[in-house]
Amino acid sequence: MTLRLQVSALDDPTGRVFRYEFDDDRAQILLGRRGGVDVLLPQPSVSLVHARIERRGAGYYLVDDGSTNGTRVNGVRISAGRRVPLAEGDRIAIGDFTVQVSLAAKLDWRAESSGSIARHMAREVLERLGPGDTLPSLVVLDGPQTGVVLTLGELGRTYVVGRAGRGDLRLDDVDLWRERAALVRDAEGVTIRDLGATPPVLLNGQRVDGARLLHDGDVILLGGTSLRFRDPAEVYLRQLESAADDPVAEPPAAAPPTGAPPTTMPPVDPNAAPITRRIANPPRRGRPELVVAAVALVVVALAVAALVWVLRWW
Repeated sequence: MTLRLQVSALDDPTGRVFRYEFDDDRAQILLGRRGGVDVLLPQPSVSLVHARIERRGAGYYLVDDGSTNGTRVNGVRISAGRRVPLAEGDRIAIGDFTVQVSLAAKLDWRAESSGSIARHMAREVLERLGPGDTLPSLVVLDGPQTGVVLTLGELGRTYVVGRAGRGDLRLDDVDLWRERAALVRDAEGVTIRDLGATPPVLLNGQRVDGARLLHDGDVILLGGTSLRFRDPAEVYLRQLESAADDPVAEPPAAAPPTGAPPTTMPPVDPNAAPITRRIANPPRRGRPELVVAAVALVVVALAVAALVWVLRWW
């Protein structure tokens, strides 16, 4: 039986749904915000490995892996470590995401890759957080075009960088060929390809052979011009993986009715043995009563000595 999961964000105004599909030979499916999980949910309130789905016999079971903010199935919070059977149409709530379970075959189902979904969801989260760059881009680091930015905004498009022609980024560099490198952005990220002229394209100091996937911070050398690749979605996912879990406060408990005993105190058992506690002695900083007694003895001794001296010379 194939397991299909539909993931949507509660606060996503577009209502976009991301689809995952897992064959029946998968014994375990991990859900969380850490890189490498099967279902990536990029949000701080989601734990690194939040929950897992296990295949046991002919059924699927959900287990909360001790997450900080808990997991709910059809609105009911489940206990950590307990296996809960999943059925067709069940809705799993994790952080601000809803994961709907489907076990029935559908002809129009189209699953996406985990990397594609992760990047798309990360960009949507960044857009909801506020204004700022959310798309991958190239920044020129030196030469006459220093500071020029080429935004790679269109999926499936090939961007050409060179010295002349109808390229998307024209660099005034005599060492460059007319069309020097091609960059393609797809659902998995941005790849760069050398167009075959000399000198070769270098990526982080190494020659580019074939298509190479770019990562945030990579430096590309075209002739004598350096460019840096930026990917805000990758940075966001990396920060999520390294951040601590974000606890969500539970709603306050209802106040007890008037006249009821406080709920924070345990009931008293009259037959229970008395509770004893060992209290550590405080640090000794002197005994004030001994000091007073010593002073009194000195005063009495002086008085007696004075009386003896007076009687002797009387």
